[in-house]
Amino acid sequence: MVIITNEQAGHRKVILNYLPPAIRRLLYALDITPLEEVRLRLKQPITLQFGKDMYFITPKGELTYDHYSAIKAEKRDIDEALELITQSSVYAAEEEIRKGYITIPGGNRVGICGTAVSDNGKISFIKDINGLNYRFAREIKGVSDEIMKYICRDGDVKSTIIISPPQCGKTTLLRDIARNISAMGIKVGIIDERSEIAGINGGMSSYDLGFFTDVLDGCPKDEGMIMMLRSMSPQVIITDEIGTQGDVIALLKMINSGVRIVTSIHASSRGELLRRGDMSKLTGFFDCFITLSRREGVGTLEEVYERV
Repeated sequence: MVIITNEQAGHRKVILNYLPPAIRRLLYALDITPLEEVRLRLKQPITLQFGKDMYFITPKGELTYDHYSAIKAEKRDIDEALELITQSSVYAAEEEIRKGYITIPGGNRVGICGTAVSDNGKISFIKDINGLNYRFAREIKGVSDEIMKYICRDGDVKSTIIISPPQCGKTTLLRDIARNISAMGIKVGIIDERSEIAGINGGMSSYDLGFFTDVLDGCPKDEGMIMMLRSMSPQVIITDEIGTQGDVIALLKMINSGVRIVTSIHASSRGELLRRGDMSKLTGFFDCFITLSRREGVGTLEEVYERV
């Protein structure tokens, strides 16, 4: 069971302001505490994900499995949603749209689907947007307490990689790890490329990351790690979803500089990760491997492997 405070519950309600008014009114009547996603697909039933359960919603605001009685997302809903999440300036959000998502306050991400426009072999924009996926972030203080004994030993932090498929709670876990490490008086630097870990809004984090944590928001991970090292002298750098060769090179530079790394990567298991040629060199520099799944709910701890 997930327990959140009244303040957090209110924060989740605010997220609904980025949904089209007609849909927002229906959701206000629901208990959205466990809500993970709201998906709008053009001319298809609107879907809501609560844990492992997927529902549609009726015109009366009732959850249902019956798609015949569910309301569908129309073009005006998609257009209104885009106006809200881009603050009436799709042009200003062009760079985020090109990446396939827009981050809204609180570290919540809205995924975008449509027709990709290419320029010299690279995606320059997404037009004719036909699908939006609102992914709800959450703060769960103490969620990392169980694993801190593996990450921290004798006042030192082990370089740690969290292995997880999508939607298994790795970002929520990273957020709480930052808070716990900071509470030890250790300087933490967060490179928050997608504005999800810290949820920076108006220069302030939406979450409790501790007194000794610095955040570089909206910066590519490879550049951001170098910048953080030069400017803030972190003892630990935390980042999310490594994957590019640039990320790997930057991480190796950090580790060789004596900085501990706590990061995450998309994979289903440690074995799968070790079989990936692009990651084989990197894994040798980590001392702790934590694997998550959804087998018994979001954030199921499948394995903790410590390198001897």
